Amino acid sequence: MQTETEGKPHFGVSELPRGGTLVEGEEFRLQIGSYPETIKDTMKLEAGVPDLFLLPDDLFDTYRGISNSDLEFPLYFNFYIRGQKCRFICRKDQVRPILRVLREAIFGPFKVYTEREYPDGPQSPGYPDLAKEMLFYKKDPKLPGGRLRLKHMIELHVFDHKDQVEVDGVTIRRLGGNRYEVQRGDSPPQSCNFHPTREAQVEVGTDDGGGTHGCFYAPPLFGVTTIGSGHGFDTESKTSGFIIWVDGKGILVDPPVNSTEWLRENRINPRLIEDLILTHCHADHDSGTLQKVLEEGRIRIHATETVMRSFVAKYSALTQLKASEFRTLFEFVPLTVGTRCTIAGARFSFRYTLHPIPTVGFEVEFEGKSFYYSCDTLYEPETIRSLHEQGILSKSRMYDLLNVPWESSLIFHEAGIPPIHTPLSLLADLPLEIKKRMYLVHVSESAIPEESQLVIAPPGADNTIEIPVPTPQKSLASKILDVICHIDLFSEMNVRKAQEALSITHHKILKEGERFIERGTYGDRFYMILSGEVEVVHEDLPRRLFFTRYDYIGETALILNQPRNADIVARTRTEVLYIEKEDFLRFISGTPLPELFKRLDKNRSGGARKTFEKHRILAALSPLQKNQLMCWMVEDTLSRGAFLYREREPISWYYLIDSGEVRVRNGDREATLGPGSFVGAFGTSLKSTHHHSEAQALTDLHVFKVSAADMKTFFASNPGTRVRMGKSLKDTLRETSD
Repeated sequence: MQTETEGKPHFGVSELPRGGTLVEGEEFRLQIGSYPETIKDTMKLEAGVPDLFLLPDDLFDTYRGISNSDLEFPLYFNFYIRGQKCRFICRKDQVRPILRVLREAIFGPFKVYTEREYPDGPQSPGYPDLAKEMLFYKKDPKLPGGRLRLKHMIELHVFDHKDQVEVDGVTIRRLGGNRYEVQRGDSPPQSCNFHPTREAQVEVGTDDGGGTHGCFYAPPLFGVTTIGSGHGFDTESKTSGFIIWVDGKGILVDPPVNSTEWLRENRINPRLIEDLILTHCHADHDSGTLQKVLEEGRIRIHATETVMRSFVAKYSALTQLKASEFRTLFEFVPLTVGTRCTIAGARFSFRYTLHPIPTVGFEVEFEGKSFYYSCDTLYEPETIRSLHEQGILSKSRMYDLLNVPWESSLIFHEAGIPPIHTPLSLLADLPLEIKKRMYLVHVSESAIPEESQLVIAPPGADNTIEIPVPTPQKSLASKILDVICHIDLFSEMNVRKAQEALSITHHKILKEGERFIERGTYGDRFYMILSGEVEVVHEDLPRRLFFTRYDYIGETALILNQPRNADIVARTRTEVLYIEKEDFLRFISGTPLPELFKRLDKNRSGGARKTFEKHRILAALSPLQKNQLMCWMVEDTLSRGAFLYREREPISWYYLIDSGEVRVRNGDREATLGPGSFVGAFGTSLKSTHHHSEAQALTDLHVFKVSAADMKTFFASNPGTRVRMGKSLKDTLRETSD
């Protein structure tokens, strides 16, 4: 409750639209928490961007998958535009992580690995001296020593042993749990709290009927969908990022923050996207990457080793994970610069651009057509030649930077303020024939002169730029194998089994509204969804249930030879793959699959599905994820007083509590958990073998349990669930203790 003097509070407290709390008083302005792009909120305010920030308890919001301590752009704004330092307040243990993040983002990595990123090392054509190029951008004759350093840009304030600090005549006290008090002089203290997001992301196909159901986007064979084309200070546009489509599959390139929500708003199924290209580690290019990593499934990040090490350094510091633990969250595919590699069926060629930190641009070819992305770079021939004359660029590097593939079928080129970006005037002077195939990114639309004939990349799925190409000959076979391999139960097939799967799998297109499975009829096919969406119609379901890409239907009726127990209706134009009953039964004969499918049916009908709904993270899992867990779950009962596990015992089982209560104790912290709680060793590492806490039954229990080996398999392919599970239990213990 706010304390008031003379009928008015001393400080105004308000929430920013993108997250964070603004505290304002006479000659005092503080922002608690700084989510990416909150600067676009404060730039619109009369008082503008604050120069004082307080870091919240956690530097990273696990539930949203993004930093809530993103100071990079506020720092740029205060230093380069206002000519002043950006100040921040934090705990002593937060100093080192946040300085590492800022050092990495602003000045680049301590070490580069270009010698092993080029096929012939330093003798490779276009080989750069990145350390020398980064130093060029740090030189500033106006500063002491003639070089820009972090101390010139920031001022640090640390809470003392009493958990308080004084800034601008205001005392700020940290109360724990993201609760604070601000006090000026002898006036009564006033509360001001930070409210991080507490809910996990809801996956496509699992909500209660809202969202995008009934209108999924159908991608082109080859093309580009722009998520945003603005820059980090553009208050009217989403920051630059896009999707490259190759034969119906997407490749995310530098996804901006909250791209997950953007995909749903634009009816794009996130399961179409399993590859991500990370070009560099400025906040306006990497802030949405970990969001994608923490979604359903496991993704591949394509980056050079130099860029990846920088990314790991930043986000392991923010998440407080060891670098080795952080890398288990995704598959890293290292890029070799200057050679061709295949991503999602298309051929890519990468090269380093000219930028303050290591950055790559690329060209991609598919079925005879090409797309070129400059990424952030300075393309200004006069300056590039001057840098060669100064000895910063070799002749080979100079020619590489000047050799732009303007003949590409489609070009995305950045524009901005040199010497960091390419000047608009230079792009405006290009021949009209090139400009007709070129779109601008990383620029405000209002900055583009009308007479320039330059066009900004139009955002949104409806504005996808399609590059016409013929259908690849291997397209359907590739899609069949892709779907089968994404069904975890089939994922370990050998080549012979894969060949058999191709021979017995058929393709069919369902019309919107078509009821292709009827309740009460005997099953004759096993279905797998390739694209589109279907709904399971049954009055006993706790919520509307939708299936989409990679989900499967009909296995129970085939194995148990029972009538279908629900209607299945296509809610969109839907592509399905199917296997006839006899072929399916023969295909799974002699494997563990029949027993797993029987257990799945038993657990679904035995109440596991309803128990999932009581857990906010399990409830948000997709049908595919839930099926995977329920295939492995075993029912069990435990008596009051029994230990589910003790500290230092080997990890054997994870427990979903169906009924009863459990006490979990970790050191001096403990919590009582009831139905819907998932209990186990949700640590940061998949290599953990022993418990670091204990769990004891306070009542008789009915549980569904999963073996440690199966849970490890699940967590390996669904890292976001593992991270959120661990954070949820940690928060529960912390809140109970508080």
